[in-house]
Amino acid sequence: MKYLLTLIMPLMLFVTACEKTEYVVPNRTVIVDLEARDWEPFDNGRTYEASIDLPEYDSYTNQQGAILIYISFDGGRNYEQIPEVYEGISYGYVVTAGSLLLEIKRLDGGVITNLPASMRIKIVLIDSSEY
Repeated sequence: MKYLLTLIMPLMLFVTACEKTEYVVPNRTVIVDLEARDWEPFDNGRTYEASIDLPEYDSYTNQQGAILIYISFDGGRNYEQIPEVYEGISYGYVVTAGSLLLEIKRLDGGVITNLPASMRIKIVLIDSSEY
């Protein structure tokens, strides 16, 4: 029995002495407020686009990281992730290094007559690295 304990004890110390190293890369959040005047019409008013300068989203983040976009119509109390359909209008986006392009269209393909007066955009940048 002593012989068995003599063999097991070093093994137990070895297993409990191992330390797991974890690297946590924090996310970054950018908040942007858009007004109705920030939207530019295209396709005779069927599509509107708003461009947001986003220098925090560089080419490395574009290749290795990720981005999440949320929209709020009530000043930031409630957010919904886009792409989204809200009151018959489709919200989407295209992102490239340095800029974010938001796009809105009516679901029925008609002309947008009432642009949202204001909205808050929350942009979450998720850094990552390749292993």
